[in-house]
Amino acid sequence: MPKKILKIAFIAIFVFLSVKSFSQIDQEQIYKFNQVIENINNFYVDSIDVTKLVKSAIVATLKELDPHSVYFDKEELEELNRGLVGSFVGVGITYDIIKDTVLVLSVTPDGPSEKAGLLPGDRIIKVGKEEIANNEIDDSKLKDLLAGEEGTKVTVFVKRTGQRRLKEIEIQRNKIPVKSIDAAYNISNEITYIKLKRFSATSVSEFNEVTEKLLIPGSNKIILDLRNNSGGYLYVSVKLLEKFLKKNSVVLYTKGENSPEKEYKTHLNGKFKHANLVVLINESSASAAEIVSGAIQDWDRGVVVGRRSFGKGLVQKPIYLVDGSMIRLTIAKYFTPSGRNIQKPYDKGIENYNHEIIDRLDKGELMNKDSVKYKNSSIYHTLNNKRIIYGGGGIMPDIFVELDTSEFPQFYKEFIKSGKVNEFVHLFVDKNRNFFNKSYSKFKDFSAKYNVYMKNIEELITYLYEGEEDNVLDYVDEIYTNDLAMTHIKALIAYDLYGRNEYFKIYNQKDKIVLKAVEILNDDKKYSEILNSNIIGEYVEK
Repeated sequence: MPKKILKIAFIAIFVFLSVKSFSQIDQEQIYKFNQVIENINNFYVDSIDVTKLVKSAIVATLKELDPHSVYFDKEELEELNRGLVGSFVGVGITYDIIKDTVLVLSVTPDGPSEKAGLLPGDRIIKVGKEEIANNEIDDSKLKDLLAGEEGTKVTVFVKRTGQRRLKEIEIQRNKIPVKSIDAAYNISNEITYIKLKRFSATSVSEFNEVTEKLLIPGSNKIILDLRNNSGGYLYVSVKLLEKFLKKNSVVLYTKGENSPEKEYKTHLNGKFKHANLVVLINESSASAAEIVSGAIQDWDRGVVVGRRSFGKGLVQKPIYLVDGSMIRLTIAKYFTPSGRNIQKPYDKGIENYNHEIIDRLDKGELMNKDSVKYKNSSIYHTLNNKRIIYGGGGIMPDIFVELDTSEFPQFYKEFIKSGKVNEFVHLFVDKNRNFFNKSYSKFKDFSAKYNVYMKNIEELITYLYEGEEDNVLDYVDEIYTNDLAMTHIKALIAYDLYGRNEYFKIYNQKDKIVLKAVEILNDDKKYSEILNSNIIGEYVEK
């Protein structure tokens, strides 16, 4: 390994360690680290991969700090940014790889593949000169084959139903929008449902677009679904809160050892500051999602429904390194308007920290509101109505809705996790595409009239247990008599035929947390009582 490269690598680590000025750093320890690297370079028995060595050193250093100070190499960073910047360069398809065959599920409207003539149901056999069908293709390899610079072209050869010869299609790569709003629709004339899956650069403009389209005169009730939203840009969460709060409302403040306290306020009177609001959270709602739900709760501005959120109250700063990689370094803690830092403890190590959600399940917290324990020192009060709220680990909802582990049969849940249920639905829709297109060209007809029949469930079970004994058909009744499972299958079919928005339109009809939100918003008296009582305290042992 050339010494010049080694020195550059060391300088990168040295700069990383030098958050404070050199005079404040223990120079002896840095010199010791340099000694180790130099001696490895000069005397180690085998050749060394300097990139891997430096990455390992950085990763190990960050692990000593906290669970959210992390390193991304250049490739990982590109994948990370894909969902946050609001677009990426690609061909604009969704697909599934089933038994070494790439099945096109959908094409982005007005995207490169649609313009080139690619259709849902097409099977990609070759990309350029490389055959991929029956050739152990995986997601990573396919992405590499389809990836390229904006404006460049890629040729795919597809097998289309009813055609003997492969169809050659040339696709010009272009920017593909990545939506942060998974679903937005009117549940009723008064209630609008919006599911936000991340806080990206385009989230506020997307929110403006859907509310402009969906909120009709007299519609003044909103469900904001932040379940499984792991966060994103802090400034976007502030901008979104500006839609619901009064001007000059504090939405959070941050402070750290080397970061002066900074207060974030709204700059406008929110367009929906008088709309009845329910925010949905669960144990996978984190960071920016907790900023929003925490501020809404602190200001008594809306009702928070679901289960205790993840508990991430640390602020990370992106620091780009010389080779295009990046570290996200924790520089401050954030606090809700009432003063809560909702970061859960991480002093027992990263492994215990990452296992904490499973611990909640084991302790019964996800199924029983009374299993949540808070210390008296973690008690705070909302700013307007002085309700009791809690810090010290996530946002506790106003209304707790337990996780029902018996909603799906256990075997069905396992096949959902493995992707086999989705595989079956993709193949089922593809096989019956002409029928669906002719009989249910409009989603409203599908929603109102289509039913999943027992023979479809028999086909599903046979597919899931392919090659096993015939007695697996005993499982058919377990699915067919399970209302949520049947709704889930219908929703998956709707997803393939019409899109993600329509999936949620079907599935939410049986979603307990959504149904609870609708119940609250349909009862103005109950909504008001929740926001004017000490109801949060009633759900937690003191």
